[in-house]
Amino acid sequence: MSSASVTIRPGTPADLEAVAGLLTEVFLADPLMGAIAGAAPDPRAALDHLHRVELTDRYLSTDPARRAGAVVDLAVAAGADGEERLLGVTLWDAPAVGGAGDPSGPLGPGDEPPAGLDLGLLGGAWDLVLTDGAQCEAARPPEPHWYLHMVAVAARARGTGTGTALLRHGLERVDAQGVAAHLESTTPGSRRLYERLGFALRTVLDHEPLPVYWAMTRAARASGRG
Repeated sequence: MSSASVTIRPGTPADLEAVAGLLTEVFLADPLMGAIAGAAPDPRAALDHLHRVELTDRYLSTDPARRAGAVVDLAVAAGADGEERLLGVTLWDAPAVGGAGDPSGPLGPGDEPPAGLDLGLLGGAWDLVLTDGAQCEAARPPEPHWYLHMVAVAARARGTGTGTALLRHGLERVDAQGVAAHLESTTPGSRRLYERLGFALRTVLDHEPLPVYWAMTRAARASGRG
């Protein structure tokens, strides 16, 4: 499969099952999210629960007001049976109007856990979610910026340029507004990819017991400069 056969389209609430499944498949093997989920009684169930709560609370909420400022891009392709296959997803947060951007942490208004969260299912993973969220939020730039909350590519689509195509699609939107972009990288391979796309190291995130990872920022640039 080549990137030429992949279509990028907006995600909708109807994509919840496919997106949650892909995120769980990919991030269970991620160094950071694997460490967080590993503190739960059932790591896979805990990670799937976290993704579903976050998606239904914000990114793929059925409430348009809850989705305000959240952008989901899906990379899809038609299978041999003609059915659509989800190959990749990015979750972005737009800058807040007149501000530095909505926080994309694990807590909702008033620092309350999002609705539907099962703390018993998460066990010790929830404390690590809060640690991760706090240090990520502290590392974000003060100026208005788009925030790449998550990017995931299915195993069958890796090495095809699908992830790069998704990221470039999102960065075109960023550059159209002439603002910065920010993200966290959890592996050396993803860090190299982000560097090729113009991101630079902002700070090292090394709060134990979480593994070391990196906050990266791409400076604002005019549309069309790539």
